[in-house]
Amino acid sequence: MKEQINISNRSDDSGSKNDIVLKNQDRLARRFLLKDKRIGISISECEDLEELGFDINHLRDAMIETAKYVLSLGGSLAYGGDLRNGGFTELFFDLLNYYNIPESNEERFYSYLAWPLSLNLTKKQRAELASKVTFIPVDPPADIEIKDLNEFLPPSKGKNQYIWTRCLTEMRDKMNLSCDARIFIGGKTSGFKGKYPGVLEEFVLSLKKKQPIFLIGAFGGVTMQIIESLENRETSIFNQDYMADNEDYQELITLFEQNFSENTVSYSKIKEEINNLGWDGISSLNGLTVSQNKRLATTPHISEIIYLILLGLTQKFS
Repeated sequence: MKEQINISNRSDDSGSKNDIVLKNQDRLARRFLLKDKRIGISISECEDLEELGFDINHLRDAMIETAKYVLSLGGSLAYGGDLRNGGFTELFFDLLNYYNIPESNEERFYSYLAWPLSLNLTKKQRAELASKVTFIPVDPPADIEIKDLNEFLPPSKGKNQYIWTRCLTEMRDKMNLSCDARIFIGGKTSGFKGKYPGVLEEFVLSLKKKQPIFLIGAFGGVTMQIIESLENRETSIFNQDYMADNEDYQELITLFEQNFSENTVSYSKIKEEINNLGWDGISSLNGLTVSQNKRLATTPHISEIIYLILLGLTQKFS
């Protein structure tokens, strides 16, 4: 069996047997492969996780290990989410508490917070995490009128839901503009507060920017349904009638049509974009071959997931 090139930065290999790594400066360049690169993580717990034989701990393990390798190669992480106890944002904070990266990259984690969720960030949290986390609160879109930006707006239905949706999109758009690549894991398909499920909306924005996109499909959710669509299979998430099968979401779609007609809710349009992209399009974006991308889409093994992601990032950024 052909010996695999070690790109994980987790052994003391000299590189003497590699065609790529031959000199000390090459090893140093590999060590800081992701210096000045910001990698977005799109992740949330999904409804079919247990059906696939996993639980939330498997999802967290995959996220933590992926994040650790990005940090170890000099990169930084970006994530948009809330600050609730036990959430993924808190998990990133815990990771930074015990994991050190090179001093040359002081800003290790960028936490993007949409209004009004940004109001939940306390002065104590900001002070405690100032040396490890760069908080980026994102104001509402310019066309949204808010009476008092210092007063929390509950995510109730109707106008409030529309405002929340627009604010979440604004945050995701700002975050995406700063990212150099994005990794997708899981993603809830119901109970979301945005225009689309969060992981799906971030995927659409990544496509718009033509970023390197890495799809980890073993843990189901939105990511797996995107993969199914790449295979030209029918999926529930791209059926607008199925997704809008509740009055609150139907009302939200109507509000978009009335107030933001240039960017309405359209799952069929997203599906068409994915079908046109295909695996060849994903490969052109992330540096992996079609077969390697399909393996990343199916493997449950974290070590293989990390290997394939780092291989693609090496192809794009080295």
